[in-house]
This record gives sequence, C-alpha cells and structure tokens, in this order.
Amino acid sequence: MVDFYRVFHDRHPDENGIIVADDGVSEYAYVANTGLWHREPFAGTVALFGDENYDRVRIGTEEVYERIGQSRPIWNQGFGAKVLRSRRLQPDAEKRTSSDFGLDPTRVPPLADDAWRRLPLVDDAPSPEYVSVADVWKQESEGLEWSDCGHRPLTVELRMAIAEEVVAVPVPHRLRHSDIAAILKELWGLRTVCHYFRMALETAALRVNVSVDASYELPVALAIAKDFSDRWDGCPDEERSKMKEGRDGC
Repeated sequence: MVDFYRVFHDRHPDENGIIVADDGVSEYAYVANTGLWHREPFAGTVALFGDENYDRVRIGTEEVYERIGQSRPIWNQGFGAKVLRSRRLQPDAEKRTSSDFGLDPTRVPPLADDAWRRLPLVDDAPSPEYVSVADVWKQESEGLEWSDCGHRPLTVELRMAIAEEVVAVPVPHRLRHSDIAAILKELWGLRTVCHYFRMALETAALRVNVSVDASYELPVALAIAKDFSDRWDGCPDEERSKMKEGRDGC
C-alpha cells in the first residue's frame, strides 16, 4: 500500500508542488528533472527543503497525476544543483518509477521542460566559482592532508606518477572522469569511496572545467584532482588506509 502526500511547511509554501510517496517503509519525493521518485534518507524530511521537517496532507491518486503535471524541474544551480547531483548518484534501488507505485504510466504527464523552479528560502550556496588551471596550482589546501607526514605539496609530477600506476604508461592525453577518481583513491589510500567523495569530485570538475564531462584534457584533469584534494574534507565514517610504502617517504 502506497500513500501520497503534498508536503510543505511555513517557509516552503504548498505551491512548490512537492509530493511524496510513502510505501510504509520509506518516503520518496518526486523530482521532475528525472521523472522518478527518489528515496529520502530520513523519514519526515525532504532534501528539497534543505532536509528540514515538513507537514504533509494526504492526497488521492487523481491529485497525484495533477501535481506531477504541475511539477517543474529544479533550477540546476546552487543548492538545487547539490540536490540533483545527490539524487542522480543514488543507487537504482533507491529510485522508483510512477509505475512502481501503481500509477498508470499513460496518465503520468511528460517531464516539464518549459520552466525552472528555483528552490526558495533555503541556504542557496552559489554555484562553484570558476578557477583556472594555472590558479589551481597556486591555491593553498583548505581540506584534509593527504599525507600522514603532515603537509606535503601536490605536484604535477606526483599526480603523473600515480596516473602511470593506475591508468597507463605513458599517461594518455585525455583522462576519463573515472581515471581521476582512481588517481585520487590511490593518492589518499582509500579502500572505497563514498557519496560525498563523488560529489566533491564533481564540484572540482565544475570549478575547473565548468561542466562534468566524461573525459578531460590531461592538464585539466590533473588540475581537477588538485582542486579536489585542496578542498575535500573526507567521508563520514570513512576509514582511511595507510598509504603505500614509499608513497609518503616520511
């Protein structure tokens, strides 16, 4: 049994058009950008509201169809961009189609593409500020230290050496987004990476390259890896393994 609700609170009026499906186990918010229902990590909160608690009113199936038709894509900037990245990175097991919830797919309106809905009254951080490849190598680190030996500069030579280990020899002129992740995983000595690692890497790509692409020219790719390392503050509960012998060279 699935129940549907329109959700709102004082600082997020009902006209935002946010609807939630509750299957008795989890709650799923409908996102017009994807046309899917995305599982919310915590019951009673919605990421579209900045993870704040909300009020809800149960609605019938007919109103669900109407409200899906009224939904508008989230503005892909600032806070909205963060929400969209997190939802697109969700495992498939945490996403549901309208059909999964017993809705008639022939009655579900197509994705709205004529307007962007900017989320109001939330902590709307600005889009990542652009930084040039040259400036990346001049900036100071604000994140965690990658080395257990204290502060050690991240040079192009070090990144290239790791790229030769985990990508190919010689290092190709273009590196895939996944290659950068592999380089960083090796640099930090991580067994696994978390959702926040992937989001931080996307943010670094947006800062250096303006967009997240499948691959990048080598200088851009190395700068993205540098910017990530300068700003990453770790994964929650992530256990960092020791760096390979000889990598630190304390």
